[in-house]
Amino acid sequence: MISSKPVLTDADRASYPVHLLEGCETGLCLFAAAFLGRNDVAHFEEAGVWTTCVDTDEERLGQMSFYYPNVWNFVPADAWEFAEEQFGQWDAVSVDPFTGDAADAALASLPVWTTLARKFVTVTVTHFGQALVDVPEGWKSSIHARSATARWLVLRRA
Repeated sequence: MISSKPVLTDADRASYPVHLLEGCETGLCLFAAAFLGRNDVAHFEEAGVWTTCVDTDEERLGQMSFYYPNVWNFVPADAWEFAEEQFGQWDAVSVDPFTGDAADAALASLPVWTTLARKFVTVTVTHFGQALVDVPEGWKSSIHARSATARWLVLRRA
């Protein structure tokens, strides 16, 4: 278990498409608590993006609320249930579940995630053939390198 706030290295910075955060004011990170947000939340903070973090792991979210800005929202909830209850949007949305079934289900929910985003969505992709998913109308996709086992599917408004 990580006991201190993640400190981003140059390799970490290369693993998230941080250039997309330029000009973003608000962010939503779903499945945010694993690794205390090292994969995405830490990048949002470094870019100065006001962020809402959602995860079912309430204890880990509590740790995150200590390390990240106290004006951020830390919401203990299921990502899909949270999304169904939302009527607003964020500039940037990151969806970073654990690999396996959760990643597959998150990828199948692209229309849900894109309704939450004004500018872009990143989603964990573990089967690289999945880059050929059905992209919701009005969005274009690309792949961003991340690690040996995962990539970011990037959806931007067309």
